[in-house]
Amino acid sequence: MNALAMWTPAFIIGYLLTLAVSITGSVMVGLAVYNDAKSKMSLNAVMWAMLVGILGWIPGIVYLCVRNKPLERIYACYSCGWGNPLSARQCRRCGAGLYYPTEETARLQKKAKAFLIIGLVLWGLAAIGEIFMIAHMIQTVMAPILEGLH
Repeated sequence: MNALAMWTPAFIIGYLLTLAVSITGSVMVGLAVYNDAKSKMSLNAVMWAMLVGILGWIPGIVYLCVRNKPLERIYACYSCGWGNPLSARQCRRCGAGLYYPTEETARLQKKAKAFLIIGLVLWGLAAIGEIFMIAHMIQTVMAPILEGLH
């Protein structure tokens, strides 16, 4: 049996489709992390998005562990843009009242949630595609070998 027998047009299309879905899922999860980090006023939002989008789950778990540091978080004033700590109720520069979360952070959190859901669904679809491809490889390559043993 030829080892190249599994490379049928359907298998190649399935492989490329699974690869595209997996990459798109990674991009979506990276965008979710970016929007979540921006909603928390993180200066490292791009770094976290790139790490999670490229390397996957391990930097994602690390991000989840370090993302909520309220003592280091600084919020911008609506009126003047001055950075204020989370504990401040009035801007230290202009005296305007500070209310959190802002409309911008709420919007970014909503986008992050949507991107995360889409990314996880795409990763799940990619995993199902991988299972079907493995089943196809077993059927086309291993079945004739196993039949020859009988």
